[in-house]
Amino acid sequence: MPKLEIKRKSELSRKEVSDRLIALGQALASGSEVELGSGGDSISVVVGDRVQWELEIEVDGDETEIEIEISWRDDPSEESTADAEPEPESETPPVKPAPPAKTAARRGRPRKSAAK
Repeated sequence: MPKLEIKRKSELSRKEVSDRLIALGQALASGSEVELGSGGDSISVVVGDRVQWELEIEVDGDETEIEIEISWRDDPSEESTADAEPEPESETPPVKPAPPAKTAARRGRPRKSAAK
């Protein structure tokens, strides 16, 4: 099968991103076929029963990036799945929302050090 790649970037609200992630999660939970779309384009893919999951979180100054990658092989042979050892599940903690950044400047007199 020839290589196919669809890549879209857009700026969305936090709610819109949440809705898309929830829809993807529900599609994965309800069956193996998932329809993904963006900007009028859509593609339907069949997801394997076992998938590889990769989570990357990168903080660089005031920019934070979260990448989630889900991959699988189509119709793996019976031999390779029977002989393969299962990969240990990583103990990646769940993603928790970050507390809001403090932007107010601290007011008051500077503290004096207790050095003697």
